[in-house]
Amino acid sequence: MKVAVLGDRHTVLGFALAGVEGKEPGDRPRKILDEFMEREDLGILIITSEIAKTLRKDISRWKYQKHFPIVVEIQEFGKELTEDHIGQLLKRAVGMDIMT
Repeated sequence: MKVAVLGDRHTVLGFALAGVEGKEPGDRPRKILDEFMEREDLGILIITSEIAKTLRKDISRWKYQKHFPIVVEIQEFGKELTEDHIGQLLKRAVGMDIMT
């Protein structure tokens, strides 16, 4: 199965250097997400967190309908991970708040 990325220009370019197909959302992020999610050959869709915020309901709908592709959310190029953001990621991954 293939891997694809939906993200900002720097993220898409970085993954393209590794041979991963990618698209920038432009003014039609929902349409591009739907195109990726309908593909049968796609195993993993990497999506940057800023884009994922705008498509949260659509991502949830697709996750409920299909097991693949698996959607992996990453931080945008050049953005620092704050302790709050790391805590949110851990809470989502583990299902509970483990940071004090």
